[in-house]
Amino acid sequence: MSRKIRLFVVGPTPPPFHGVATFIRDLLAAQHPRVETLHLDTSDRRDTDNIGRWDPTNLQLGFANLSDLAARSLRADIDAVYVPISQNVPAFLRDALFVLEARALGKKVIIHLHGGYFRTLYEQQNAVFQTAARGALNCAAAVLVLGKEFVPIFEGLVPDEKIHVVENGVPDPGAWLLREVGRQTGLSASPVEAAAQTSAALLYMGTLTRTKGVLELVQAFALLRATRPALRLRIAGRWAEADLRNETEAFIARENLSAHIDFVGNVDGASKAEFLASGSIFCLPTRYPFEGQPLVLLEAMAAGLPVLSTQHGAIPSTVLDGVSGRLLIKECTPQQIAAALDAMLGDETTLCAMSAAARQRYLEFYTLQVCHERLFKIVEAACSPVASKS
Repeated sequence: MSRKIRLFVVGPTPPPFHGVATFIRDLLAAQHPRVETLHLDTSDRRDTDNIGRWDPTNLQLGFANLSDLAARSLRADIDAVYVPISQNVPAFLRDALFVLEARALGKKVIIHLHGGYFRTLYEQQNAVFQTAARGALNCAAAVLVLGKEFVPIFEGLVPDEKIHVVENGVPDPGAWLLREVGRQTGLSASPVEAAAQTSAALLYMGTLTRTKGVLELVQAFALLRATRPALRLRIAGRWAEADLRNETEAFIARENLSAHIDFVGNVDGASKAEFLASGSIFCLPTRYPFEGQPLVLLEAMAAGLPVLSTQHGAIPSTVLDGVSGRLLIKECTPQQIAAALDAMLGDETTLCAMSAAARQRYLEFYTLQVCHERLFKIVEAACSPVASKS
């Protein structure tokens, strides 16, 4: 094929901000010598509470998107269609229609699962859903997952040779450079230097939901203050659950923690870089059922932050336990979180090594360039003359 491969990317872009929308935004901006991207925008600009629901607006958007896919596929010389599949029934059925329509139009289909819940969803449904799911999955030339932990999700549903690991990638938020400049001017410290100072700070960034572990982190912070009274907790993100917010704020007031915890809201651009440069350890004690490979962990690693997280989703192959951070069991308690953080803060040599390892893993595996090259290589293979004949 002498011209560039034309990849039609189906999916949303921010706002609202969530993992798939951010991934697609960055994918559309990628520059590649052999692949050109086009976009079918499925965005619902309402907040994330509307994701996966049956309502008139979602149904109208779905049918409009299907019509647009057919019309643009017939008008443009498109070689392949990229479809991120969802992990709830309504949204997956919509995605399956995208897949089936694209294949009926003679296009190669690349399916990408941005999470780890799909097998559970599949096994909970009836035979009709399972038959439809297998039919859609087997239309794909390639099925992509975020980590080796997720390869078994599709075992027995699609041939093994079609399953590929394509890990996430994120742009460098700039916090590492901010620290480097700060160290040269004496205005800031590395994560290990910050941890050794009285102004050490723990960081959390993401949507504030119960299953992301923000309340347990606050409770762990309260326990830590008994021996580390100067420690701070800085939390970035928006509240998504009113009852959780009320419970957390009541606990903070009861424990007199208000002066030691900063809620900074959503951060992006320069404010995100400054936030990530302000801490010693990044914390995400998640048990979120749909967890994949959290982008915030990759951004923390890009900043050279040692990570405290859980053995959940694709996190174990992303944050290496004892190398670039510490991983606890998914159901970890505040006491276990506090003990792990205390041990990390108390071992400057190991914390320094974790900081360097986190930054190095980001550079080797989780830059946008590395991520997009993996994905585009699979697209090229799917669109090759040999693949087209098979």
